[in-house]
Amino acid sequence: MNNLADFLIKEFTEESSKKSIKFFRSYGAHGYVIWLNIISKHINNQNLFIEDLIDLSLKFASRRTIIDFINKGIAEGYLTKSNSNDDKRKVMVKPTKITLEEYKEWGKYFIANLK
Repeated sequence: MNNLADFLIKEFTEESSKKSIKFFRSYGAHGYVIWLNIISKHINNQNLFIEDLIDLSLKFASRRTIIDFINKGIAEGYLTKSNSNDDKRKVMVKPTKITLEEYKEWGKYFIANLK
């Protein structure tokens, strides 16, 4: 367990070489929560709408901060958004290819450090 604690301390305090992870981590708890929810929903083939993401993140940041963060993620190329086919008023958010690739690399490194 010490190894895990040491790894997590290092993980949160050192700069990541992976640009998407650096982006999500640099915004504190709400960035990390948003990142993990987006990845989780994508891996489980579930749609994630911006309103749902706001609801999941409100205890960490304001609605305006969350929307600004999502828009920055889109501008940086780490997220995409599109309208739902069922309801054009609903906007889905998804990770880009680079976000997914860097998450997979990070995940392998994380798992390796659990041993």
